[in-house]
Amino acid sequence: MALRDFLIAPREGDGEGEFPLRARERGGAVALAPSLGVLATARDLPAIAVAVGVVVARRNPAALVCVHVAGDELPAPALRAPPRAAATRLAGSLRARGLVADVRGRVAVVQLAREAEHATGAAARALAAAGALPTVLATAARDPDLDVLLGAQDAILVALPPSADPTLTELAASGAARLAPRATSIAVNFDPASRALALAGLRAPAAVRAAVHGLIAPRQLPAA
Repeated sequence: MALRDFLIAPREGDGEGEFPLRARERGGAVALAPSLGVLATARDLPAIAVAVGVVVARRNPAALVCVHVAGDELPAPALRAPPRAAATRLAGSLRARGLVADVRGRVAVVQLAREAEHATGAAARALAAAGALPTVLATAARDPDLDVLLGAQDAILVALPPSADPTLTELAASGAARLAPRATSIAVNFDPASRALALAGLRAPAAVRAAVHGLIAPRQLPAA
């Protein structure tokens, strides 16, 4: 995979302000629903994206995960976490907007159109359907249109296999840091069991859990 082409493409355009922060009441105080971008290889992206959704959904009724992998279909999971009511309702709202949604536990998964110019419109409709719920926007291909959406996220997680070239990994992370207020990179190595659990919406790898908690912790406001 050419990481230079997929993860460190120059940003064009500015999406700042296009997607306002989504807030909700929690215990008398306002808490902001996190919106995360994810960059990963095409092979690992679906599992990582759903795993991130599992983490952000733990203290929420549901979470939206939008996945863009150019030219590929999302793998059908061999097993799925039992669908939760809030995620099922979210999936219904997504389908009403012409999107194909799949429910895995608390996570509603949408595969965006393969062409980036069509993917951005689908992502905008999906984010609108999510309302105050946390969202994940995951892509394996940097594109100017998608960069506008990534730049509107609170933070970006770059997740690459340990075999990735360190220099290109560093460049990918620095490119993400120029897009969003916060960014971090991790090395993730899936074995068959951990990949299946992530795709099912059942469990996130420890490295993903730790990284996501580090990215969203500053946004969690204390209850009154």
